[in-house]
Amino acid sequence: MQYLTRFMMALKYYTLNHVFLKRAPYFARHWYMRRICGIRLGKDTSVHMGCFITENNIVIGDNSVINRFCYLDGRGPLFIGNNVNVSHYSIIHTLTHIPNSPYFHAIAKPVAIMDHCWIGVRAIILPGVTVGEGAIVAAGSVVAKDVAPYTIVGGNPAKVIGERTRDLNYKTRYFPFFDTDIQ
Repeated sequence: MQYLTRFMMALKYYTLNHVFLKRAPYFARHWYMRRICGIRLGKDTSVHMGCFITENNIVIGDNSVINRFCYLDGRGPLFIGNNVNVSHYSIIHTLTHIPNSPYFHAIAKPVAIMDHCWIGVRAIILPGVTVGEGAIVAAGSVVAKDVAPYTIVGGNPAKVIGERTRDLNYKTRYFPFFDTDIQ
């Protein structure tokens, strides 16, 4: 019975990743994510084509954008707040392995990306990290430690390179047609 349960779960996410996230329009892809996979998506949030999602321990707030080809790891808790922009090809991991485990045991560590964050192109967020409200993670950065609110971090490993204004009043809403940037 356990084998069948695991198989059905794998089939559900295979269908999400290789059918709905590759070919379906927003309404169908979001319906499947919400109703079949149990992922919590806020109002006017868009998950773009080509993303890859593992499991359903994911909550995404209102007006957030998950751009094309992002990897969202829902094997551990993943929280993405309101008005967050996760740029193309970004990777967010919640599961890692214990390096000194003789059996290569895995461990889940929650990740939280708070309101009004901007995650740059090809950024990597590692397990256990909180990206504070209004923070920016520069393109190509590897974030292994928490990011303070309204800071700008960059590099590998990511270090503080600036500050961001606290006067953020925008709503992120981005629904381009098909697999393009045309709105």
